[in-house]
Amino acid sequence: MQKICKNCTLYLTTECTYLQDHREGILRPEDPANCGDFKPKKKKEKKPKPVYKDSGVSDQGFYEAIYRNNLPAFLVKAGDQFEVWETVTYNDKAFQPKDEKRIPYQPYGYYKGKVPSREDLFWKVRNEFHSFIDVESIWKDLLAACALLSYQQEKLLTVPYIFLYGDNESGKSTVLQLLNILCYRPMYGVTVPAADIYGYLDDVNSIGCVLEDEVQGIHKDLDKIKIYKAGYKKGATVPRTILTQHDRIIKYYNTFSFKACASERIPQVKGFRERFIEISMVEGYPEKEWTDVTKEDLQRLYDLRNMLLKWRMLSREWQLPNPQVSMRGRLKELWKPILQITSDLTVYETLANFVEDQKNEQLDRKQNTLEGHIVKVVTELHNEARVNPVSHLSFQTIWFRLTEDLDGKIDDKKPHVMDTSEFFNVTKNKVGYRLREVLSGKSTTVREDDITVKAYMFNQEKLRRIAKKYGYKLVTKLPTLPSSKSVKAPNSTLTNHEKHVEKSLNTPQQLGNISNSVTKPTVQEAIEYASSQMAQRLPDNTTGDMFLHDLKFKGLSKEEAEKLLNRLTDEGSLAYDNEGWLVKT
Repeated sequence: MQKICKNCTLYLTTECTYLQDHREGILRPEDPANCGDFKPKKKKEKKPKPVYKDSGVSDQGFYEAIYRNNLPAFLVKAGDQFEVWETVTYNDKAFQPKDEKRIPYQPYGYYKGKVPSREDLFWKVRNEFHSFIDVESIWKDLLAACALLSYQQEKLLTVPYIFLYGDNESGKSTVLQLLNILCYRPMYGVTVPAADIYGYLDDVNSIGCVLEDEVQGIHKDLDKIKIYKAGYKKGATVPRTILTQHDRIIKYYNTFSFKACASERIPQVKGFRERFIEISMVEGYPEKEWTDVTKEDLQRLYDLRNMLLKWRMLSREWQLPNPQVSMRGRLKELWKPILQITSDLTVYETLANFVEDQKNEQLDRKQNTLEGHIVKVVTELHNEARVNPVSHLSFQTIWFRLTEDLDGKIDDKKPHVMDTSEFFNVTKNKVGYRLREVLSGKSTTVREDDITVKAYMFNQEKLRRIAKKYGYKLVTKLPTLPSSKSVKAPNSTLTNHEKHVEKSLNTPQQLGNISNSVTKPTVQEAIEYASSQMAQRLPDNTTGDMFLHDLKFKGLSKEEAEKLLNRLTDEGSLAYDNEGWLVKT
Protein backbone atom coordinates (compact mmCIF):
# COMPACT_ATOMS: atom_id res chain seq x y z
CA MET A 1 0.00 0.00 0.00
CA GLN A 2 1.32 3.44 -0.96
CA LYS A 3 2.15 5.80 1.91
CA ILE A 4 -0.15 8.61 0.83
CA CYS A 5 -2.67 10.64 2.74
CA LYS A 6 -5.84 8.96 1.52
CA ASN A 7 -4.51 5.55 2.59
CA CYS A 8 -4.19 6.69 6.22
CA THR A 9 -6.86 5.73 8.72
CA LEU A 10 -6.65 9.28 10.22
CA TYR A 11 -7.30 10.99 6.88
CA LEU A 12 -9.91 13.79 7.26
CA THR A 13 -10.48 12.91 10.91
CA THR A 14 -9.92 15.21 13.88
CA GLU A 15 -6.83 13.20 14.77
CA CYS A 16 -5.13 14.12 11.48
CA THR A 17 -2.20 16.56 12.08
CA TYR A 18 -2.79 18.33 8.75
CA LEU A 19 -6.59 18.34 8.76
CA GLN A 20 -6.79 22.10 8.16
CA ASP A 21 -4.34 21.92 5.23
CA HIS A 22 -6.49 19.25 3.61
CA ARG A 23 -9.64 21.32 4.07
CA GLU A 24 -8.00 24.42 2.54
CA GLY A 25 -6.67 22.37 -0.40
CA ILE A 26 -3.01 22.84 0.47
CA LEU A 27 -2.60 19.06 0.70
CA ARG A 28 -4.23 16.63 -1.73
CA PRO A 29 -5.29 13.03 -1.06
CA GLU A 30 -2.50 11.71 -3.33
CA ASP A 31 0.29 13.64 -1.56
CA PRO A 32 2.91 11.61 0.32
CA ALA A 33 2.17 11.20 4.01
CA ASN A 34 5.41 12.50 5.48
CA CYS A 35 4.03 12.96 8.97
CA GLY A 36 4.86 10.53 11.71
CA ASP A 37 1.19 9.83 12.42
CA PHE A 38 0.56 7.69 9.29
CA LYS A 39 -1.50 4.59 10.03
CA PRO A 40 -2.29 2.41 6.98
CA LYS A 41 -5.93 1.44 6.38
CA LYS A 42 -6.86 -2.17 6.83
CA LYS A 43 -7.88 -4.02 3.67
CA LYS A 44 -11.56 -4.86 3.44
CA GLU A 45 -12.06 -8.58 3.36
CA LYS A 46 -14.53 -9.62 0.69
CA LYS A 47 -17.08 -11.98 2.08
CA PRO A 48 -17.68 -14.95 -0.24
CA LYS A 49 -21.09 -14.97 -1.84
CA PRO A 50 -23.32 -17.63 -0.36
CA VAL A 51 -24.01 -20.66 -2.56
CA TYR A 52 -27.64 -21.76 -2.53
CA LYS A 53 -28.71 -25.35 -3.20
CA ASP A 54 -32.00 -27.25 -3.29
CA SER A 55 -30.64 -30.80 -3.30
CA GLY A 56 -27.44 -32.78 -3.59
CA VAL A 57 -24.78 -34.69 -1.66
CA SER A 58 -22.81 -33.16 1.23
CA ASP A 59 -20.35 -34.24 3.89
CA GLN A 60 -23.33 -34.64 6.18
CA GLY A 61 -25.28 -36.84 3.74
CA PHE A 62 -27.86 -36.59 0.98
CA TYR A 63 -29.90 -33.41 1.45
CA GLU A 64 -33.07 -31.69 0.24
CA ALA A 65 -34.00 -28.05 0.87
CA ILE A 66 -37.14 -27.60 2.98
CA TYR A 67 -38.77 -25.07 5.28
CA ARG A 68 -39.02 -25.71 9.01
CA ASN A 69 -40.42 -23.26 11.54
CA ASN A 70 -40.87 -20.81 8.65
CA LEU A 71 -37.13 -20.79 7.94
CA PRO A 72 -35.17 -22.45 5.10
CA ALA A 73 -33.19 -25.50 6.13
CA PHE A 74 -31.78 -28.78 4.83
CA LEU A 75 -33.34 -32.16 5.47
CA VAL A 76 -30.32 -34.49 5.57
CA LYS A 77 -30.37 -38.28 5.44
CA ALA A 78 -27.42 -39.49 7.45
CA GLY A 79 -27.45 -43.28 7.48
CA ASP A 80 -30.92 -44.36 8.59
CA GLN A 81 -31.66 -41.09 10.36
CA PHE A 82 -33.07 -37.76 9.19
CA GLU A 83 -31.60 -34.53 10.54
CA VAL A 84 -32.28 -30.86 9.92
CA TRP A 85 -29.30 -28.58 9.22
CA GLU A 86 -29.12 -24.84 8.64
CA THR A 87 -26.15 -25.27 6.27
CA VAL A 88 -24.21 -28.18 4.81
CA THR A 89 -20.67 -28.48 3.50
CA TYR A 90 -18.91 -30.33 0.72
CA ASN A 91 -15.15 -30.17 0.04
CA ASP A 92 -14.79 -27.24 2.47
CA LYS A 93 -17.54 -25.28 0.72
CA ALA A 94 -20.64 -24.21 2.62
CA PHE A 95 -24.09 -24.38 1.05
CA GLN A 96 -27.25 -22.64 2.15
CA PRO A 97 -30.82 -23.73 1.37
CA LYS A 98 -32.77 -21.81 -1.25
CA ASP A 99 -35.49 -19.66 0.19
CA GLU A 100 -38.95 -19.28 -1.33
CA LYS A 101 -37.86 -16.26 -3.40
CA ARG A 102 -35.39 -18.40 -5.32
CA ILE A 103 -37.70 -21.24 -6.33
CA PRO A 104 -40.79 -21.31 -8.62
CA TYR A 105 -42.77 -23.73 -6.42
CA GLN A 106 -44.17 -23.89 -2.90
CA PRO A 107 -41.33 -24.88 -0.51
CA TYR A 108 -41.34 -28.39 0.91
CA GLY A 109 -41.98 -28.90 4.61
CA TYR A 110 -40.84 -31.42 7.19
CA TYR A 111 -42.87 -34.62 7.52
CA LYS A 112 -42.28 -36.24 10.91
CA GLY A 113 -44.17 -39.48 10.46
CA LYS A 114 -43.24 -42.80 8.85
CA VAL A 115 -43.16 -42.83 5.06
CA PRO A 116 -45.82 -45.12 3.51
CA SER A 117 -44.92 -47.85 1.05
CA ARG A 118 -44.76 -47.19 -2.69
CA GLU A 119 -48.11 -48.97 -3.07
CA ASP A 120 -49.77 -46.73 -0.47
CA LEU A 121 -48.16 -43.59 -1.88
CA PHE A 122 -49.45 -44.42 -5.35
CA TRP A 123 -53.03 -44.77 -4.16
CA LYS A 124 -52.83 -41.62 -2.03
CA VAL A 125 -51.76 -39.67 -5.11
CA ARG A 126 -54.29 -41.47 -7.29
CA ASN A 127 -57.11 -40.62 -4.87
CA GLU A 128 -56.30 -36.92 -5.18
CA PHE A 129 -56.64 -37.08 -8.97
CA HIS A 130 -59.87 -39.03 -8.55
CA SER A 131 -61.28 -36.32 -6.27
CA PHE A 132 -60.55 -33.31 -8.45
CA ILE A 133 -60.75 -34.48 -12.08
CA ASP A 134 -63.30 -36.45 -14.07
CA VAL A 135 -61.52 -38.54 -16.73
CA GLU A 136 -61.27 -42.21 -17.58
CA SER A 137 -59.81 -44.34 -14.80
CA ILE A 138 -56.72 -45.30 -16.81
CA TRP A 139 -55.65 -41.66 -17.12
CA LYS A 140 -55.86 -41.21 -13.36
CA ASP A 141 -53.57 -44.23 -13.00
CA LEU A 142 -51.17 -42.70 -15.51
CA LEU A 143 -51.09 -39.26 -13.85
CA ALA A 144 -50.47 -40.79 -10.42
CA ALA A 145 -47.62 -42.86 -11.87
CA CYS A 146 -46.11 -39.72 -13.45
CA ALA A 147 -46.17 -37.91 -10.10
CA LEU A 148 -44.20 -40.75 -8.47
CA LEU A 149 -41.94 -41.00 -11.51
CA SER A 150 -40.88 -37.35 -11.16
CA TYR A 151 -39.07 -38.26 -7.90
CA GLN A 152 -36.96 -40.97 -9.59
CA GLN A 153 -35.95 -39.31 -12.88
CA GLU A 154 -32.20 -39.70 -12.31
CA LYS A 155 -32.66 -43.47 -12.76
CA LEU A 156 -34.40 -43.26 -16.14
CA LEU A 157 -33.12 -43.15 -19.70
CA THR A 158 -36.29 -41.55 -21.09
CA VAL A 159 -39.26 -39.74 -19.57
CA PRO A 160 -42.80 -39.44 -20.92
CA TYR A 161 -44.53 -36.14 -21.57
CA ILE A 162 -48.23 -35.53 -20.92
CA PHE A 163 -50.38 -33.38 -23.22
CA LEU A 164 -53.86 -32.39 -22.02
CA TYR A 165 -56.15 -31.02 -24.72
CA GLY A 166 -59.80 -30.05 -24.74
CA ASP A 167 -62.27 -27.20 -24.64
CA ASN A 168 -62.60 -24.60 -21.90
CA GLU A 169 -63.62 -25.84 -18.45
CA SER A 170 -62.58 -29.41 -19.25
CA GLY A 171 -60.21 -29.70 -16.27
CA LYS A 172 -56.84 -29.26 -18.02
CA SER A 173 -55.60 -26.59 -15.61
CA THR A 174 -56.78 -28.58 -12.60
CA VAL A 175 -54.57 -31.49 -13.65
CA LEU A 176 -51.61 -29.13 -13.94
CA GLN A 177 -52.40 -27.64 -10.53
CA LEU A 178 -52.32 -31.09 -8.95
CA LEU A 179 -49.08 -31.96 -10.74
CA ASN A 180 -47.64 -28.65 -9.58
CA ILE A 181 -48.23 -29.64 -5.96
CA LEU A 182 -47.36 -33.34 -6.17
CA CYS A 183 -44.48 -33.49 -8.66
CA TYR A 184 -40.84 -32.95 -7.72
CA ARG A 185 -39.73 -29.29 -7.69
CA PRO A 186 -41.75 -28.17 -10.75
CA MET A 187 -41.93 -24.90 -12.63
CA TYR A 188 -45.54 -24.13 -13.55
CA GLY A 189 -46.62 -21.24 -15.74
CA VAL A 190 -48.79 -20.06 -18.59
CA THR A 191 -47.09 -19.69 -22.00
CA VAL A 192 -43.67 -19.70 -20.35
CA PRO A 193 -40.95 -17.98 -22.46
CA ALA A 194 -38.08 -20.21 -23.54
CA ALA A 195 -35.59 -17.99 -21.71
CA ASP A 196 -37.38 -18.62 -18.40
CA ILE A 197 -37.34 -22.38 -18.95
CA TYR A 198 -33.61 -22.25 -19.69
CA GLY A 199 -33.10 -20.21 -16.53
CA TYR A 200 -35.01 -22.74 -14.45
CA LEU A 201 -33.12 -25.70 -15.97
CA ASP A 202 -29.83 -23.96 -15.26
CA ASP A 203 -30.74 -23.09 -11.68
CA VAL A 204 -32.28 -26.33 -10.42
CA ASN A 205 -29.72 -28.67 -8.83
CA SER A 206 -31.63 -31.85 -9.63
CA ILE A 207 -34.01 -32.97 -12.34
CA GLY A 208 -37.25 -31.06 -11.87
CA CYS A 209 -40.42 -30.78 -13.95
CA VAL A 210 -41.81 -28.29 -16.47
CA LEU A 211 -45.57 -27.71 -16.43
CA GLU A 212 -46.99 -25.29 -18.99
CA ASP A 213 -50.53 -24.17 -19.72
CA GLU A 214 -51.82 -22.57 -22.95
CA VAL A 215 -49.07 -23.76 -25.30
CA GLN A 216 -51.07 -23.39 -28.52
CA GLY A 217 -48.55 -20.89 -29.94
CA ILE A 218 -45.52 -23.05 -29.29
CA HIS A 219 -44.95 -23.68 -33.01
CA LYS A 220 -43.74 -20.07 -33.26
CA ASP A 221 -41.11 -20.50 -30.53
CA LEU A 222 -38.29 -22.57 -32.03
CA ASP A 223 -36.16 -22.32 -28.88
CA LYS A 224 -38.91 -23.87 -26.79
CA ILE A 225 -39.53 -26.57 -29.40
CA LYS A 226 -35.85 -27.57 -29.04
CA ILE A 227 -36.33 -28.03 -25.29
CA TYR A 228 -39.30 -30.35 -25.76
CA LYS A 229 -37.81 -32.30 -28.65
CA ALA A 230 -34.51 -32.97 -26.88
CA GLY A 231 -35.60 -33.16 -23.25
CA TYR A 232 -37.26 -36.59 -23.20
CA LYS A 233 -33.94 -38.45 -23.40
CA LYS A 234 -31.27 -38.52 -20.71
CA GLY A 235 -28.07 -36.65 -21.54
CA ALA A 236 -29.68 -34.47 -24.20
CA THR A 237 -28.54 -30.86 -24.18
CA VAL A 238 -29.50 -27.74 -26.10
CA PRO A 239 -26.70 -25.25 -26.89
CA ARG A 240 -27.30 -21.50 -26.62
CA THR A 241 -24.91 -18.72 -27.58
CA ILE A 242 -24.52 -16.07 -24.89
CA LEU A 243 -23.01 -12.70 -25.77
CA THR A 244 -21.19 -10.87 -22.98
CA GLN A 245 -19.50 -7.46 -23.05
CA HIS A 246 -16.14 -8.90 -24.00
CA ASP A 247 -16.81 -12.48 -25.04
CA ARG A 248 -19.08 -14.90 -26.83
CA ILE A 249 -19.66 -18.26 -25.20
CA ILE A 250 -21.79 -21.33 -25.91
CA LYS A 251 -23.66 -22.74 -22.94
CA TYR A 252 -25.20 -26.21 -22.94
CA TYR A 253 -28.46 -26.71 -21.05
CA ASN A 254 -29.55 -30.11 -19.81
CA THR A 255 -33.20 -30.28 -20.87
CA PHE A 256 -33.98 -33.79 -19.59
CA SER A 257 -37.06 -33.69 -17.34
CA PHE A 258 -40.70 -34.69 -17.06
CA LYS A 259 -42.98 -32.21 -18.80
CA ALA A 260 -46.73 -31.69 -19.05
CA CYS A 261 -48.62 -29.23 -21.26
CA ALA A 262 -52.19 -28.15 -21.79
CA SER A 263 -53.93 -26.47 -24.70
CA GLU A 264 -57.24 -26.44 -26.51
CA ARG A 265 -55.58 -28.06 -29.53
CA ILE A 266 -52.46 -30.12 -30.08
CA PRO A 267 -49.83 -28.12 -32.01
CA GLN A 268 -49.08 -29.73 -35.36
CA VAL A 269 -45.29 -29.61 -35.12
CA LYS A 270 -43.28 -32.44 -36.66
CA GLY A 271 -41.43 -34.39 -33.98
CA PHE A 272 -43.33 -32.65 -31.15
CA ARG A 273 -46.46 -34.78 -30.76
CA GLU A 274 -44.48 -38.04 -30.82
CA ARG A 275 -42.94 -37.17 -27.44
CA PHE A 276 -46.33 -36.93 -25.68
CA ILE A 277 -48.97 -39.21 -24.26
CA GLU A 278 -52.14 -37.35 -25.22
CA ILE A 279 -55.14 -37.13 -22.90
CA SER A 280 -58.42 -35.81 -24.29
CA MET A 281 -60.28 -33.73 -21.69
CA VAL A 282 -64.00 -32.93 -21.67
CA GLU A 283 -66.12 -31.10 -19.16
CA GLY A 284 -67.04 -33.49 -16.36
CA TYR A 285 -68.35 -33.71 -12.83
CA PRO A 286 -65.54 -34.39 -10.35
CA GLU A 287 -66.23 -35.14 -6.72
CA LYS A 288 -64.77 -31.75 -5.82
CA GLU A 289 -64.01 -28.73 -7.98
CA TRP A 290 -60.67 -26.98 -7.62
CA THR A 291 -62.42 -23.70 -6.82
CA ASP A 292 -63.84 -25.38 -3.69
CA VAL A 293 -60.48 -26.43 -2.31
CA THR A 294 -60.32 -25.90 1.45
CA LYS A 295 -57.45 -25.27 3.79
CA GLU A 296 -57.69 -28.90 4.92
CA ASP A 297 -57.43 -30.11 1.30
CA LEU A 298 -54.27 -28.08 0.73
CA GLN A 299 -52.74 -29.28 3.98
CA ARG A 300 -53.42 -32.88 2.97
CA LEU A 301 -51.84 -32.31 -0.44
CA TYR A 302 -48.76 -30.62 1.06
CA ASP A 303 -48.36 -33.40 3.61
CA LEU A 304 -48.47 -35.89 0.74
CA ARG A 305 -45.77 -34.06 -1.23
CA ASN A 306 -43.60 -33.98 1.91
CA MET A 307 -44.04 -37.76 2.18
CA LEU A 308 -42.98 -38.09 -1.48
CA LEU A 309 -39.85 -36.02 -0.84
CA LYS A 310 -38.89 -38.21 2.10
CA TRP A 311 -39.62 -41.31 0.00
CA ARG A 312 -37.25 -39.97 -2.66
CA MET A 313 -34.49 -39.72 -0.06
CA LEU A 314 -35.17 -43.18 1.37
CA SER A 315 -35.26 -44.80 -2.09
CA ARG A 316 -32.08 -43.16 -3.36
CA GLU A 317 -30.26 -46.53 -3.63
CA TRP A 318 -33.33 -48.36 -4.95
CA GLN A 319 -32.95 -49.60 -8.51
CA LEU A 320 -36.02 -49.30 -10.72
CA PRO A 321 -37.36 -52.66 -11.97
CA ASN A 322 -36.76 -53.49 -15.61
CA PRO A 323 -39.96 -55.18 -16.87
CA GLN A 324 -39.85 -56.85 -20.27
CA VAL A 325 -42.12 -55.08 -22.74
CA SER A 326 -43.13 -56.09 -26.26
CA MET A 327 -43.34 -52.60 -27.79
CA ARG A 328 -40.42 -50.89 -29.52
CA GLY A 329 -39.32 -47.41 -30.56
CA ARG A 330 -41.15 -44.30 -29.41
CA LEU A 331 -43.94 -46.24 -27.72
CA LYS A 332 -41.39 -48.01 -25.55
CA GLU A 333 -39.67 -44.74 -24.68
CA LEU A 334 -42.98 -43.29 -23.51
CA TRP A 335 -44.48 -46.19 -21.61
CA LYS A 336 -41.62 -48.26 -20.19
CA PRO A 337 -40.82 -45.65 -17.46
CA ILE A 338 -44.49 -45.79 -16.38
CA LEU A 339 -44.33 -49.57 -16.13
CA GLN A 340 -41.02 -49.37 -14.26
CA ILE A 341 -42.33 -47.11 -11.49
CA THR A 342 -45.53 -49.18 -11.10
CA SER A 343 -43.86 -52.59 -11.33
CA ASP A 344 -45.03 -54.93 -8.53
CA LEU A 345 -47.93 -52.61 -7.73
CA THR A 346 -51.56 -53.72 -7.99
CA VAL A 347 -52.14 -51.26 -10.84
CA TYR A 348 -49.37 -52.74 -13.00
CA GLU A 349 -51.51 -55.25 -14.91
CA THR A 350 -54.07 -52.58 -15.76
CA LEU A 351 -51.41 -50.30 -17.18
CA ALA A 352 -49.60 -53.15 -18.96
CA ASN A 353 -52.81 -54.24 -20.72
CA PHE A 354 -53.54 -50.65 -21.69
CA VAL A 355 -50.05 -50.28 -23.16
CA GLU A 356 -50.63 -53.41 -25.25
CA ASP A 357 -53.84 -51.84 -26.56
CA GLN A 358 -51.91 -48.68 -27.35
CA LYS A 359 -49.41 -50.77 -29.31
CA ASN A 360 -52.21 -52.29 -31.41
CA GLU A 361 -53.85 -48.90 -31.96
CA GLN A 362 -50.54 -47.42 -33.05
CA LEU A 363 -50.09 -50.25 -35.55
CA ASP A 364 -53.61 -49.64 -36.89
CA ARG A 365 -52.86 -45.92 -37.26
CA LYS A 366 -49.67 -46.73 -39.15
CA GLN A 367 -51.41 -49.16 -41.48
CA ASN A 368 -54.17 -46.64 -42.22
CA THR A 369 -51.76 -43.95 -43.40
CA LEU A 370 -50.92 -43.52 -47.08
CA GLU A 371 -47.46 -44.89 -46.34
CA GLY A 372 -49.05 -47.93 -44.69
CA HIS A 373 -51.16 -48.69 -47.75
CA ILE A 374 -48.13 -48.34 -50.04
CA VAL A 375 -46.09 -50.71 -47.85
CA LYS A 376 -48.99 -53.19 -47.91
CA VAL A 377 -49.26 -53.06 -51.71
CA VAL A 378 -45.52 -53.49 -52.31
CA THR A 379 -45.36 -56.33 -49.78
CA GLU A 380 -48.32 -58.12 -51.36
CA LEU A 381 -46.90 -57.77 -54.87
CA HIS A 382 -43.63 -59.19 -53.66
CA ASN A 383 -45.26 -62.13 -51.92
CA GLU A 384 -47.54 -62.98 -54.85
CA ALA A 385 -44.60 -63.48 -57.21
CA ARG A 386 -44.04 -67.13 -58.02
CA VAL A 387 -43.08 -67.17 -61.71
CA ASN A 388 -40.40 -65.27 -63.66
CA PRO A 389 -39.17 -63.11 -60.75
CA VAL A 390 -37.07 -60.08 -61.69
CA SER A 391 -35.31 -57.38 -59.69
CA HIS A 392 -37.94 -54.66 -59.97
CA LEU A 393 -41.61 -53.70 -59.66
CA SER A 394 -43.12 -51.54 -62.37
CA PHE A 395 -44.62 -48.31 -61.06
CA GLN A 396 -47.79 -48.84 -63.10
CA THR A 397 -48.41 -52.16 -61.34
CA ILE A 398 -47.98 -50.50 -57.93
CA TRP A 399 -50.22 -47.61 -58.99
CA PHE A 400 -53.09 -49.85 -60.18
CA ARG A 401 -52.91 -52.07 -57.08
CA LEU A 402 -52.86 -49.01 -54.81
CA THR A 403 -55.93 -47.67 -56.61
CA GLU A 404 -57.72 -50.91 -55.84
CA ASP A 405 -56.55 -50.96 -52.22
CA LEU A 406 -57.66 -47.36 -51.56
CA ASP A 407 -60.91 -47.80 -53.46
CA GLY A 408 -59.78 -44.87 -55.57
CA LYS A 409 -60.83 -43.50 -58.92
CA ILE A 410 -58.57 -42.21 -61.68
CA ASP A 411 -59.73 -39.27 -63.78
CA ASP A 412 -59.29 -40.01 -67.49
CA LYS A 413 -58.35 -36.39 -68.06
CA LYS A 414 -55.83 -36.52 -65.19
CA PRO A 415 -54.45 -40.08 -65.20
CA HIS A 416 -51.68 -39.05 -62.79
CA VAL A 417 -54.20 -38.25 -60.02
CA MET A 418 -56.16 -40.75 -57.93
CA ASP A 419 -59.23 -39.50 -56.07
CA THR A 420 -59.71 -41.26 -52.71
CA SER A 421 -62.22 -40.76 -49.90
CA GLU A 422 -59.59 -40.96 -47.14
CA PHE A 423 -56.54 -39.17 -48.58
CA PHE A 424 -58.32 -36.99 -51.17
CA ASN A 425 -56.15 -36.53 -54.28
CA VAL A 426 -53.15 -38.87 -54.41
CA THR A 427 -50.70 -38.14 -57.20
CA LYS A 428 -48.17 -40.39 -58.85
CA ASN A 429 -45.50 -37.95 -57.74
CA LYS A 430 -46.54 -38.36 -54.11
CA VAL A 431 -46.55 -42.16 -54.36
CA GLY A 432 -43.14 -42.15 -56.02
CA TYR A 433 -41.79 -39.93 -53.24
CA ARG A 434 -43.07 -42.36 -50.59
CA LEU A 435 -41.58 -45.33 -52.46
CA ARG A 436 -38.19 -43.62 -52.32
CA GLU A 437 -38.33 -42.09 -48.85
CA VAL A 438 -40.28 -44.70 -46.87
CA LEU A 439 -39.32 -47.95 -48.64
CA SER A 440 -35.86 -46.83 -49.84
CA GLY A 441 -36.80 -47.76 -53.41
CA LYS A 442 -34.49 -46.82 -56.26
CA SER A 443 -36.15 -45.48 -59.37
CA THR A 444 -35.07 -46.97 -62.69
CA THR A 445 -36.32 -47.58 -66.20
CA VAL A 446 -36.61 -51.06 -67.70
CA ARG A 447 -37.79 -52.54 -70.98
CA GLU A 448 -40.74 -54.86 -70.85
CA ASP A 449 -42.14 -56.22 -74.12
CA ASP A 450 -40.32 -53.66 -76.25
CA ILE A 451 -41.58 -50.68 -74.22
CA THR A 452 -39.74 -48.63 -71.61
CA VAL A 453 -41.49 -48.41 -68.25
CA LYS A 454 -40.64 -46.82 -64.93
CA ALA A 455 -39.89 -49.26 -62.13
CA TYR A 456 -38.55 -49.41 -58.59
CA MET A 457 -35.90 -51.69 -57.12
CA PHE A 458 -35.97 -52.57 -53.40
CA ASN A 459 -33.38 -53.93 -51.02
CA GLN A 460 -35.03 -57.08 -49.65
CA GLU A 461 -33.56 -56.78 -46.16
CA LYS A 462 -34.70 -53.17 -45.80
CA LEU A 463 -38.10 -54.05 -47.27
CA ARG A 464 -38.48 -56.88 -44.76
CA ARG A 465 -37.75 -54.56 -41.81
CA ILE A 466 -40.09 -51.85 -43.13
CA ALA A 467 -42.88 -54.37 -43.72
CA LYS A 468 -42.47 -55.68 -40.16
CA LYS A 469 -42.69 -52.12 -38.80
CA TYR A 470 -46.11 -51.78 -40.45
CA GLY A 471 -47.28 -55.22 -39.32
CA TYR A 472 -46.76 -57.10 -42.60
CA LYS A 473 -44.64 -60.15 -43.32
CA LEU A 474 -42.38 -60.29 -46.34
CA VAL A 475 -41.65 -63.65 -47.96
CA THR A 476 -37.90 -63.62 -48.45
CA LYS A 477 -37.43 -67.07 -50.06
CA LEU A 478 -37.48 -65.62 -53.55
CA PRO A 479 -34.16 -64.00 -54.52
CA THR A 480 -35.73 -61.23 -56.58
CA LEU A 481 -38.83 -59.09 -56.93
CA PRO A 482 -41.60 -59.71 -59.46
CA SER A 483 -42.19 -57.78 -62.63
CA SER A 484 -45.65 -56.73 -63.66
CA LYS A 485 -45.79 -59.77 -65.97
CA SER A 486 -45.58 -62.24 -63.10
CA VAL A 487 -48.05 -60.51 -60.79
CA LYS A 488 -51.53 -61.96 -60.71
CA ALA A 489 -54.47 -60.75 -58.73
CA PRO A 490 -55.43 -62.78 -55.66
CA ASN A 491 -58.38 -65.13 -56.01
CA SER A 492 -60.57 -62.84 -53.95
CA THR A 493 -60.40 -60.20 -56.67
CA LEU A 494 -61.52 -62.52 -59.46
CA THR A 495 -65.16 -61.53 -59.25
CA ASN A 496 -68.14 -62.33 -61.44
CA HIS A 497 -67.50 -59.07 -63.23
CA GLU A 498 -64.15 -60.38 -64.42
CA LYS A 499 -65.60 -63.69 -65.56
CA HIS A 500 -68.31 -61.87 -67.45
CA VAL A 501 -65.78 -59.65 -69.20
CA GLU A 502 -63.68 -62.63 -70.22
CA LYS A 503 -66.69 -64.40 -71.74
CA SER A 504 -68.00 -61.38 -73.63
CA LEU A 505 -64.66 -60.39 -75.16
CA ASN A 506 -64.11 -63.17 -77.66
CA THR A 507 -61.47 -63.13 -80.35
CA PRO A 508 -62.81 -61.56 -83.58
CA GLN A 509 -63.49 -64.10 -86.34
CA GLN A 510 -61.29 -62.25 -88.85
CA LEU A 511 -58.05 -60.81 -87.51
CA GLY A 512 -56.23 -60.67 -90.83
CA ASN A 513 -52.60 -59.78 -90.43
CA ILE A 514 -52.92 -59.60 -86.67
CA SER A 515 -53.65 -63.27 -86.20
CA ASN A 516 -50.91 -64.18 -88.65
CA SER A 517 -48.33 -61.96 -87.01
CA VAL A 518 -49.05 -62.99 -83.44
CA THR A 519 -48.02 -66.50 -82.60
CA LYS A 520 -46.73 -66.38 -79.03
CA PRO A 521 -48.63 -65.35 -77.05
CA THR A 522 -51.85 -65.60 -79.00
CA VAL A 523 -54.27 -62.73 -79.49
CA GLN A 524 -56.77 -64.60 -77.31
CA GLU A 525 -54.24 -64.64 -74.45
CA ALA A 526 -53.66 -60.91 -74.87
CA ILE A 527 -57.41 -60.21 -74.74
CA GLU A 528 -57.87 -62.42 -71.68
CA TYR A 529 -55.04 -60.67 -69.87
CA ALA A 530 -56.29 -57.17 -70.71
CA SER A 531 -59.82 -58.22 -69.70
CA SER A 532 -58.61 -59.59 -66.36
CA GLN A 533 -56.72 -56.36 -65.63
CA MET A 534 -59.84 -54.42 -66.53
CA ALA A 535 -61.90 -56.49 -64.09
CA GLN A 536 -59.40 -56.01 -61.26
CA ARG A 537 -59.82 -52.26 -61.44
CA LEU A 538 -62.82 -50.43 -60.11
CA PRO A 539 -65.89 -50.24 -62.37
CA ASP A 540 -65.57 -47.50 -64.98
CA ASN A 541 -61.88 -47.10 -64.18
CA THR A 542 -60.12 -48.22 -67.36
CA THR A 543 -59.01 -45.94 -70.17
CA GLY A 544 -58.25 -46.87 -73.74
CA ASP A 545 -54.55 -46.25 -73.10
CA MET A 546 -54.62 -48.65 -70.17
CA PHE A 547 -56.22 -51.37 -72.30
CA LEU A 548 -53.64 -50.79 -75.07
CA HIS A 549 -50.84 -50.99 -72.50
CA ASP A 550 -52.14 -54.34 -71.26
CA LEU A 551 -52.34 -55.71 -74.81
CA LYS A 552 -48.80 -54.58 -75.58
CA PHE A 553 -47.69 -56.03 -72.27
CA LYS A 554 -48.67 -59.48 -73.58
CA GLY A 555 -46.60 -59.19 -76.73
CA LEU A 556 -48.64 -57.21 -79.27
CA SER A 557 -47.00 -54.31 -81.05
CA LYS A 558 -48.48 -50.83 -80.79
CA GLU A 559 -50.06 -51.12 -84.25
CA GLU A 560 -51.50 -54.57 -83.52
CA ALA A 561 -52.92 -53.46 -80.17
CA GLU A 562 -54.61 -50.40 -81.69
CA LYS A 563 -56.14 -52.47 -84.50
CA LEU A 564 -57.42 -55.03 -82.00
CA LEU A 565 -58.95 -52.37 -79.74
CA ASN A 566 -60.67 -50.76 -82.74
CA ARG A 567 -62.03 -54.12 -83.88
CA LEU A 568 -63.40 -54.88 -80.38
CA THR A 569 -65.13 -51.50 -80.14
CA ASP A 570 -66.50 -51.80 -83.70
CA GLU A 571 -67.98 -55.20 -82.89
CA GLY A 572 -69.53 -53.83 -79.69
CA SER A 573 -67.56 -55.96 -77.23
CA LEU A 574 -66.16 -52.73 -75.74
CA ALA A 575 -67.46 -49.15 -75.75
CA TYR A 576 -66.66 -45.72 -74.34
CA ASP A 577 -69.16 -44.21 -71.89
CA ASN A 578 -70.08 -40.51 -71.66
CA GLU A 579 -67.09 -39.77 -69.41
CA GLY A 580 -64.61 -41.49 -71.70
CA TRP A 581 -64.15 -44.71 -69.68
CA LEU A 582 -63.74 -47.98 -71.56
CA VAL A 583 -66.51 -50.41 -70.51
CA LYS A 584 -67.79 -53.79 -71.58
CA THR A 585 -71.16 -53.96 -73.34
